[in-house]
Amino acid sequence: MEFNKKSKNRVLKAVNNEMSYQKLTASELHQFVQHWNYDDGIEPFEWIIKQKHLDKGTALCLYWMLQPDYFCRFKNEDELQGDVNYVLHYKLIKEIEERYCSSFYEDENFSFNPKDEFLDENSNTKCIPTEMLEKSAGTVFERQDIEFAFLRKPNGKEAKSIDAKIKDAAKIIQVSNPDFIYGETDIAIQAIIESVEYWKGKELEKIKINNLSYLWMDCVLKQHNWDWIIWDWETGNNVGVTNATKELVCLADTIIRHTIDGFMPSSIIVDLYKDLEGITNFYDLRRDPYSGIGLLFSTDHLKFRE
Repeated sequence: MEFNKKSKNRVLKAVNNEMSYQKLTASELHQFVQHWNYDDGIEPFEWIIKQKHLDKGTALCLYWMLQPDYFCRFKNEDELQGDVNYVLHYKLIKEIEERYCSSFYEDENFSFNPKDEFLDENSNTKCIPTEMLEKSAGTVFERQDIEFAFLRKPNGKEAKSIDAKIKDAAKIIQVSNPDFIYGETDIAIQAIIESVEYWKGKELEKIKINNLSYLWMDCVLKQHNWDWIIWDWETGNNVGVTNATKELVCLADTIIRHTIDGFMPSSIIVDLYKDLEGITNFYDLRRDPYSGIGLLFSTDHLKFRE
């Protein structure tokens, strides 16, 4: 069985709808089943259960993720009273049963035991085939951590690069505002907005316009006592700033990119800058969270490494 960093990244992308689950390998599908948010619907599994390469243990795992014992209270589909979601779940469960018990799934690489997590002496299993109650053959392949990322302070080389980009941002502003000198943060924020408006629609091949993000983040850092942070992945990293609790992060590749192309109005540059004052999480925000437009990220689930 092969499940490496690349596999983790592929599963994560599939769960986040950044790539098709139809491209996942058998081992990746086993992890996809365990990581999928079932509140988002079961559409992927209507395709997945029809695949011959789906491992028998994965099919059994999915079956119990769908909570088949809940449906034992109903005699048939008609008793579901037309609830569309219930009907879809019920049909998917019955199709898995039919394929599983008829040996449609031939590979048995991943063992799954319903009794480890889903069954106890109080479980109602009167409607469940005996075969679906037993441990499948193969090797146990428990849920893996696919969020292989953490936060850390910038190293010396990264800190020098950040400083250089802040200085470059000042030079970009000075093209349209020769008198600009970076000092007071409120003035710098307004200068960034004016620079974005100036450069919209112009040739940017020789201008590293994204460096304005570094100046914006430095203003946030100075005004709100945030810190420089590296959001470090095993497959790469991003520079950003974070609040004292490390629960919120703004990344370098967002606010200028979102405004220079017109995706968001340039006023968002000052709005977010002001709204970050004194907040530690999304619930502290005075307006709707900025996460939906990719400007502010929750990182309370990530470890911080000195």
